[in-house]
Amino acid sequence: MEQKKEKRLKKWLKNLVGDLVDPEKLGQGNKPIKMHQIKLSSQFDHFHLIPISDLHVGDPQFNPIKLLAYEEWIMSKENAFVVLNGDLVDAAIKNSIGDVYGNAFIPGMQIKLVHKLLEPIKDRILAVVSGNHEDRIFKETGIDISEWIADKLGTWYGGDEAWLEIHVGKGKNGKPIVYTVYMTHGWGAGRTPGAKTNNLSKMKEISLADVIIASHTHFMTTHHEPIRIPDIRTGFVREDKIVFVSSGAYVGRPTYAVRKGIPPAKQGSPNIWFDGRRKDVHSSI
Repeated sequence: MEQKKEKRLKKWLKNLVGDLVDPEKLGQGNKPIKMHQIKLSSQFDHFHLIPISDLHVGDPQFNPIKLLAYEEWIMSKENAFVVLNGDLVDAAIKNSIGDVYGNAFIPGMQIKLVHKLLEPIKDRILAVVSGNHEDRIFKETGIDISEWIADKLGTWYGGDEAWLEIHVGKGKNGKPIVYTVYMTHGWGAGRTPGAKTNNLSKMKEISLADVIIASHTHFMTTHHEPIRIPDIRTGFVREDKIVFVSSGAYVGRPTYAVRKGIPPAKQGSPNIWFDGRRKDVHSSI
């Protein structure tokens, strides 16, 4: 919409409802989404991105030693960074799915423990989004504990989803290599590896990016899909790829998994490798 028309319609809206509410609070419409820009060192010839999610701190099956092993590796590499992709706490409450009496700690202590456990790598965390377990608290109280955790760790919070624009290294033209990453906690109740992978692949219908990261299923996997993009600058069709990543979990086989016949999950996180000298991404589990 052209700026003059939008300005005129906003003024009209203010005349209509301004005596009742702030028009800005009435609705945002299709407000453009701004990517969160991150500038890493131009000296890096590559960097690692480790998506950490589904800790489920509070569940007796949480594995803190596995988490600390990853943190130790991250701290040993100056070019290793982290994104937090939701379900950091278990947060079983009376009106939620889950065993409210089975959690090892109440939600307040779970939040404090997440902060303490992640504090050693706080300077490596690039972004945080929320998960459905944190959303349990928000629905009951209006308190966004994911935002609180991000604030305590001194990092950027995206809400339910985040688009990252990451600048790193230096290409042949002397300019940084730029990557886009889309991340959200995810959804889906598919039981088979194929169903979970298909659900991950469908995320390209929401957003295109160099890397798409989802979680939630406790199923660690990664795959690449080629795409073809018409380039009007050159007149050619350029072949590229999307790297899909499902980030795994740090919890064993919780009670609900036992009752539903869900097998144990592979614990840990994938490693996403970004080249800092030319545009290229790889991922491994």
